Amino acid sequence: MAMGLYLLLLSFSLLPPVFSTYHITLTKSYGLAITDGNRTIVNNSVILAGSQNTTASALRNNTQQLSYSFITPTVAKVQLNTTYPFLGARFTTATSSHFYGVWEYPFSAQITNKNVSFDLKGVGNAEGINWSNARAPFFITSAGYGVYADTLGMGSYDFKTPGEAQFIFNTSNLSYYIILPKSEGDYKSIIEQYTALSARPGMPPTSGLGPTFWSDDFEQDFHGTVSNAQENFYDVVNHLYYNQIRATSMFADRPYGTGNRSFGNFDFDPKFYPDPEGFIANLSDWGFDFQVWIANRAFFKTELFNTSQTNNWLFPGVDPVQFLGPALNLSIPAAYDYFKKSLEYFPSVGVKGYKIDRGEEEEMPVWEQNFQMTLFLQLAYDTMIKRWGKSNFYNFARSAVDRSRARTAIWNGDSHANFTGLAYSVASGIRSGIISFPIWGSDTGGYTRETGSTQSPTEEVWARWMWFSAFSPVYEFMLGTNHTPWYSPYTNSTQTVDVLKQTANLHSELIPYIKSYAYAASKSGAPIMRALFLEAPQDKNTWEINDQYFFGAEFLVAPIVSSGGTRTVYFPAGGSKKYLEYFGKKDIHAVGDTARVTLSVSSSPVYVTQGAIIPRGDVYQGNARWIDNWSPKLTVEVFPSFEVKESRFTYFKGEGADGEGVEIKMTTNTSGKSLKVTYGDLGATGTVRVYLKSGVKDVELQEGGGEAKLDGVECLF
Repeated sequence: MAMGLYLLLLSFSLLPPVFSTYHITLTKSYGLAITDGNRTIVNNSVILAGSQNTTASALRNNTQQLSYSFITPTVAKVQLNTTYPFLGARFTTATSSHFYGVWEYPFSAQITNKNVSFDLKGVGNAEGINWSNARAPFFITSAGYGVYADTLGMGSYDFKTPGEAQFIFNTSNLSYYIILPKSEGDYKSIIEQYTALSARPGMPPTSGLGPTFWSDDFEQDFHGTVSNAQENFYDVVNHLYYNQIRATSMFADRPYGTGNRSFGNFDFDPKFYPDPEGFIANLSDWGFDFQVWIANRAFFKTELFNTSQTNNWLFPGVDPVQFLGPALNLSIPAAYDYFKKSLEYFPSVGVKGYKIDRGEEEEMPVWEQNFQMTLFLQLAYDTMIKRWGKSNFYNFARSAVDRSRARTAIWNGDSHANFTGLAYSVASGIRSGIISFPIWGSDTGGYTRETGSTQSPTEEVWARWMWFSAFSPVYEFMLGTNHTPWYSPYTNSTQTVDVLKQTANLHSELIPYIKSYAYAASKSGAPIMRALFLEAPQDKNTWEINDQYFFGAEFLVAPIVSSGGTRTVYFPAGGSKKYLEYFGKKDIHAVGDTARVTLSVSSSPVYVTQGAIIPRGDVYQGNARWIDNWSPKLTVEVFPSFEVKESRFTYFKGEGADGEGVEIKMTTNTSGKSLKVTYGDLGATGTVRVYLKSGVKDVELQEGGGEAKLDGVECLF
C-alpha cells in the first residue's frame, strides 16, 4: 500500500465511528454520481476512452473494466483498466461554478481555470511569466469537491466549457479520486486529503525561507576592487552587513563552472572561484547557506554530455549545439546513478541545496516531462540528504509535478520585470498554494527584462515587488548585471536600498510565523499563501479575486500591482467579522466592505483578523553578525476581540525534523473584560505584545511556558 494512502486511511481510523451518507453509483449514461440522500453532490457525467486523446468518447457497456467505491467516508476511488491507450473523465456542474488547480501558471492572470485548455506540462514563454511550471493532476471546484488523477503520464485538461472539467491521460490503467470536504465548504480539507494520497510538502530549513540573495551572472559586473565571482559575493556580504539588511542564504546561478555553458563538468571555474570550498565555508561563517544551479541538461562536450553520449543515455533528436543539449533519460538506472554520483561533488564542498532549472524546454519528449522531472528531483534530493540529513538543505525548482512536493520548493520561473509580471506572480503564488506547493517564491523585481528598456524593473516595480516578497513564503532577490540596488545606474539607490532593507528585515522578523505555517503545510498540505475562498468559502465575491490572498489565516494581503500606488481592497466574509490595518493599527474594516487605499512605496496594504496570534521576532541570526551577543528573541503579537472567545496558533520551535509544534492560546471574557494568553515552551525569551485601544501592553515571555493575563481591557476591534 502506498504510504500516502496508508496515512489517509490511518487518519480516518483514529476518528470516532462515522458512517458516510454519500453513495457512488453508475448512472444510466455510464457515468458516476455521488449522492447524499436525494441530492447529487458530484456528477462524473462521462468516463472517457479512446485510441487518441482527441477522439476519446464515452466508455459504455464496459463496466467490468470499471470499479468504484468509497475508501474513506469522503474519498471515492475510481479505477479504469482497459485496452484503450487514452482514458479520462468529465465532470459537470452548474455553469456558474469555478475550477482551480492543475497549473501554477495563471492563464490571463487569473486564479481560476476559466476558458483554459492545456496539457499537464511546462507552459513555456508566456504573458507575465516564462516557465511557471509547478503542476498537479488535481483540481478543486466551487461546486464543493476535488478530483485527483493518480498518474505521472502526460495528459490534458479542458475547462473551456462553462460548468465542465475534463481530463484525458495517455494510459490504459487510470485511478482517480473524488474528494469531498470533511465539512461543508472546508476546501482546505480537500487539499489535506489530496496530499495524503499524492505527497505532503517537505519542511524547509529556516535558511531556505530567506531573505535569499543570488547572482544573475557574477562572472561579470565587477565593481571597485572585485575581480572574480567569489569577491562579488563577498562584496554583497559587505553591503548587506553595512546596511544591516538581513539574509539567510545565497545561491550561484549559472555560470559558475567550467565547460560549455558552465555546467556539466561538476565543478567551479577556478578563474572565478579559486577556492570554492574555502569560499563556501566563509559564507557559512557569515551566516549564509549556499546553493548552486543544476539541470538535467547535457551541454555539448562536457563530462556529462560525453559520458552520456558514449552510453546512449541521451534523448535522441535534440541538437546539442543549437538547442543547449538534450536531457539524460533517467529511467535508465546507470544514467541515474552516474548523474547522482557526479552531483555529490557539490554537497562535499559545502553546497546546501540546488536551484533546479529546465526540464520543460524540449530537451526531452514532452510525454516524458513528468516522469523525468520526478526522477531528477529525487536524484538531487538524495545527494543532499546523504550529506546533510533531512530538512538541513534547500532545493527549489521551477518545474515539478505533485509527487515531488516533498523533495523541492518552487520558484515561479522567469517573471517579467514590470507590473504585468508582478500581477502574474501574485496570481501564480496563490495558484501554487491551491495545488499544495506552499514553499514558493518569485524573483523580486522580475527576471525577464523589457527589450530596449534602460530601466527594467523601474524603482516603483521593484519596491512594490519587495513588499510582495515580504509577505511571500520565500524572499528571493537577484543581484548582478545592473540589477544590484546599490550599483544600479537607473535607480535612486538610497530609496531602493531603504525599501529593500525595510522589507527584507520585515520578512526576517516574520520567519517565526512563516516557519510555523510551513510546519502546518508539512502535516496537512494547507498552503501559506491562500486563495481567499480557502478562508472565506461562503463569500462568493472571493472566487475570482486574483490579487489578494490570506497569508496564513491571520493576514489579509493585497499587493499593489499597478503604477500609482492605489488599489481597491475587498474584505472577505470568513472567520473574521472585521479586519485591522496592520502597520498603522487604526483603520478597521467590516467584512463585505471595499476600501480604496493609496500608499507610498514605504508601505503596502496588509490587514489582520480578529483574535490573530502572530509570532514574529529574531529567532534565526543568519548574517546579522553586527548584533553582539545575539540570542533568539520572540514577540508574540495578539489582537484580541471579545467576538472571538478563543483563538489558537501552533508555533514551530526548532529546525526541521528536530522541531516541534507548541500551542499558543488566547481566550477572552466579555463580562470581565479580560484576556489570557497561554503558551508552552517557545524556545526563546521575549514578549507577549497585546494591542488594545489604550495602546500596546507588553508582558514578558516566560521561559519554559507560561501565561499573560490582563483585566479591564478595551479591544481594538
